[in-house]
Parts: sequence; structure tokens; C-alpha cells
Amino acid sequence: MNWKLKASLQKVLHFTKIGDKLNHIPATLQRNYHKNVMIYQAYECLRKFTKTTITFNVEKEMTALEIGTGYSLVSPVVLYLLGFDKIITVDISKDASIKTFQKQIQYIEKEGFLVKIAARSEFSLTEIKEKVQQIQSFQKLDQLLKFCNIVYIPNYTLTAIEKESNSFDYICSQVVFEHIPPEFLQELFKKMKAWLTQDGFAVHTINFIDHFANPGFFQDKNISEFNFLKYSDKTWDFWAGNDIAYTNRLSYLYYLELCKKNNITLIDFIGENYRTHNPLPKSLIHKDVLNKYEKLSNAEDICKYQRGTLIFKK
Repeated sequence: MNWKLKASLQKVLHFTKIGDKLNHIPATLQRNYHKNVMIYQAYECLRKFTKTTITFNVEKEMTALEIGTGYSLVSPVVLYLLGFDKIITVDISKDASIKTFQKQIQYIEKEGFLVKIAARSEFSLTEIKEKVQQIQSFQKLDQLLKFCNIVYIPNYTLTAIEKESNSFDYICSQVVFEHIPPEFLQELFKKMKAWLTQDGFAVHTINFIDHFANPGFFQDKNISEFNFLKYSDKTWDFWAGNDIAYTNRLSYLYYLELCKKNNITLIDFIGENYRTHNPLPKSLIHKDVLNKYEKLSNAEDICKYQRGTLIFKK
């Protein structure tokens, strides 16, 4: 589908109360959708956590923050099974439900996930299996949240997070930051610097490509994964300046600048290209995009990675 047609549909959905849910329906129609979500979320949650050296201390309450719950509660549940005493998960809308969770959690024993969780958990494999049996039996969202000590905050603000906790041993997100405006990102990075404990870690995976080129029913196969970098802010805002389609069009360089600006200790950045790589030449990148960076020695570097994992400490 031509990306402008999809953008037009999303603009219409934006004006409905359930626009985001309607936009999400095509993804759920894919075969093995819930199984794939379970495997993807559990894998990514473990992958990010294993990039840290966090150890659990029985004398201290360990708290985790997930930014961007989405439609799946798999990640906060995995964080609970790893040993966090309290998990706060936040999003801009209330999309998680017990019905969706039940369809996903039934696959948690696939891919040897329980053994992999036990390898880094404060719980034994036997304890984890017992907890999973209880988790799979819950019929109400409140039961799940209470058992795992998960605080779910939809329509969140930074103040709402701080009402629950202003100290975190672990902060994570999965392909969420690209949907956050630069102004809010700047505030969020300041807060994360303040929130992290001395031994805490933040691990965030960020997608840097044009989401209209993402695989799926509405994918536009005729555009580059960096197509959106060709347009002015005004033009792009016309097509994708709504809460369904919005992406900030920022590359990994911007997040490295945020770390430096806030005196955050960068542990690592792991860049990757997971599909055919078609970077734009400098001549096609709009000046509005280039102006988002304080220092840019090589404009082509904006298209260097399609996705990356940012790891930092206080």
C-alpha cells in the first residue's frame, strides 16, 4: 500500500476514540500473532537484561520501570520472574488487557524461556514454574498486577511515575523512544539520570526507520526505510503528525547527544541493520532533519543503523 494512503487512513483514525485499537487490528490477524508476541517480548526482555550486571539484593527492594507497555504485559511479568520486587509499566494509552495476556502467556514455556529466566533470576526453576502456573490461572487484570506487584500507569506523566517511585534499579523500553517527541525525550533523559540508582542500568532498544516501510499488511515496498528523512518538518507533520503515526525521525546520534548533554555514563550502543540497507545520500536528507543535531560531522551517519540498543548508567 502506498504510504500516503496509509497515512491518510491513520489521520482519519486519529479522530476516533478507538483509532489506535483499530489501527492495531491488522497485526492481530496474522497467523500465530500471540505466540510471536510472547516469543518476541520475552526474548527482548531477557536480551536487554543480560546486557547488565544487575544482581538482586535480598536486603533491598529492587524496582524496575518499563516505558511503553503497549498491548502486552509479557515484559513486566518476565521482570517479576527475574526477581524485581516492584515493576512500574507505563504507556500513553490503556491497551493491555487480561484476555490478550492469557492468549500470550500460554506460550511462555516455548524456546526454553523458563530455563533462561532461571539462569539470571533470584528464583529457582521450580519456583518460577509454580509462579507461572498461578499467573496463567488469573482471569482478572487486577489479580495479575497484584500478584506480580506490577503498577500499570496508562496515560502516564513523569509526575505519575514519581508518585510510585523516584528510584529505579532498571529502566527499559522496546522500540518506544522513536514515538516520543524530542522535547519530552529531553525531560525523560534528565529524569532517568536522576532516577537510576548508583548500580542501576537503563537499556533501550530504538527503531530508527520509517514505519510506513515496516513489514505488514500496509507496508509500502516501494520506499526506502529512510524515506521520511526526505521531508521538511511541516510536510511530515501534515502526513504523520498524529498520535497513531508519529515518529520523531531521530537517529542514534541524537540519543548519544542526549547522554552527553545530561552527563549520563554510556555503557554501550549496539547498532544493527536487520533488513536490506538502503541509506539516503546526504543530498536527499532534508535540512530540517539535519538541524535536529547539535554536532553532525557526517550527515550520512544518520542512516547508519535501522535499530539499536542504548545502554547507560547514572
